[in-house]
Amino acid sequence: MPAAPRNIVWIASYPKSGNTWVRFMACNLLFGRQESASTLNSLAPDIHEMGSAGEDPAPSGLLKTHFVFSSKLPYVERSAAAIYVVRDPADVLASNFFYAQRSAPGTADSAAAFDRYFEQFIEYRGDPRWNQLGMGSWEAHVLSWRQAEHSFPVLRIRYEYMVADPTGACREIAKLLRPESTEEDIRQAVLNSSFQRMRDIERADIRDKRVGIFYKPYLQTSIDSGSRFMRRGVVGDGSARLTADQRLRLRSLFGPLLRELGYPGN
Repeated sequence: MPAAPRNIVWIASYPKSGNTWVRFMACNLLFGRQESASTLNSLAPDIHEMGSAGEDPAPSGLLKTHFVFSSKLPYVERSAAAIYVVRDPADVLASNFFYAQRSAPGTADSAAAFDRYFEQFIEYRGDPRWNQLGMGSWEAHVLSWRQAEHSFPVLRIRYEYMVADPTGACREIAKLLRPESTEEDIRQAVLNSSFQRMRDIERADIRDKRVGIFYKPYLQTSIDSGSRFMRRGVVGDGSARLTADQRLRLRSLFGPLLRELGYPGN
């Protein structure tokens, strides 16, 4: 049997760390201006929503995952490269808290509910739901893609860098995916994957009921209540919601890795 082709470029991250943004940026760069999240899903499929096993998992070469990296990763033998995006765990915590409410209408969003979720995040060193689904803790996830020995190149990008310099981040993505990209290609990709542009796409997808990242029929109740996937996308939202004691506990929990990643202390 011939060896499986090594043609998959992973777009990997812990949930709510900027994966969707990177997917939009990559697809805008490679395939032109994206008009819907449903089209994006066909160009850069989500491994967690894969169809039949007989389908090519990555027809364009791009494949999204939130799984930790291991030999058990589906299609791992086809890995050609990866883009790994990491985000401050305080912002990951807050974003996952609100994302859970979108998936479960009626979930309390009180200060007490946030505090309970914080305690769970500390206990599991990440979101307990993702841990159960094979995505591990936040720390284990980052380390698996950052420090493991990989037989393929891994481009590691901080979410905060993407916010501060989206053009620089896109330029790095272009070097990996299409080195011949022009500065105009990069400028257009950044423009077409801005937060406002993705929010406009979400609005259109909901209006036209186009099934994809932003609209799914089972989310109709939460959508009707005003909940959106594209919520804020800012840096520091999580830290601003934490108390001083919570910030200290979170920073202490992940201290060595945060320092290695270049995140400031308290």
